[in-house]
Amino acid sequence: MNKNKFIERVAKVAIEGYGEYGILPSLTIAQAILESDWGNKHIENNIFGIKAGSSWKGKVAIRKTKEWDGKKYITKEARFRAYDSFEYSIRDYLKLIGESKRYEKVKGAKDYKEASRLIYEAGYATDPKYSQKLIDIIEEYKLYDYDQKVKEQPISPWAKAAWDWAIKEGITDGKDPKAYATREQVVTMIYRLYKKKNN
Repeated sequence: MNKNKFIERVAKVAIEGYGEYGILPSLTIAQAILESDWGNKHIENNIFGIKAGSSWKGKVAIRKTKEWDGKKYITKEARFRAYDSFEYSIRDYLKLIGESKRYEKVKGAKDYKEASRLIYEAGYATDPKYSQKLIDIIEEYKLYDYDQKVKEQPISPWAKAAWDWAIKEGITDGKDPKAYATREQVVTMIYRLYKKKNN
C-alpha cells in the first residue's frame, strides 16, 4: 500500500478517536505502521497485532509470532483478533488503549516521545527497542503534525453543549478544553456543581 495513503487512512480514524480517548494520533499511526509494515503484513485486518484474550468475542486468527522473553526472541503460537477492515482494527485499538487502566498513563502523555515510552512500559510490546522505533517513525514522517492539528481543534462536536453549559454555570473556566485536568481541578469542578445544586 502507498505510504501516504496508509498514513491518511489511519490518521482519519485516529483523529476522530482523539476526541473520545485522548490518544495522540502520531502514536496510533506509528504503531499501525510498525505492527503491520504499512498495512502489508496484517493479520486479517488486525494492523496492531492485538491478541485475542478470553474476553474477546469476535473473530480469531491463529499465527506464529516472535516475542522477546527477556533474553532472546522465541517463536510461539498466538491467537489474534480478526476484523472486517482496517478501520475496525483502528477503532478497536483506540477502545482498548482508551478504556484500559493498564494504558491510563498513555492517554495523559504530553507528547509523542512520552506516549511511545509509556505504551512500551505498559506492556504493549516485548521488543526493548519498541519505543525508539515508534519515535523514529513519527519523526521521519512528521506524524507529530497530526498531534498539533488535534490540539488546535476547538471543542469536539459531541462535547460542545456540555462544555458551553459548564462555562455558563461557572463550573469550569473554559480554558483549553483538550487539556487534561488534575485531580484538584476535577474535585473543584465537582464541588462547584455540588454547591450550585444545593444553593
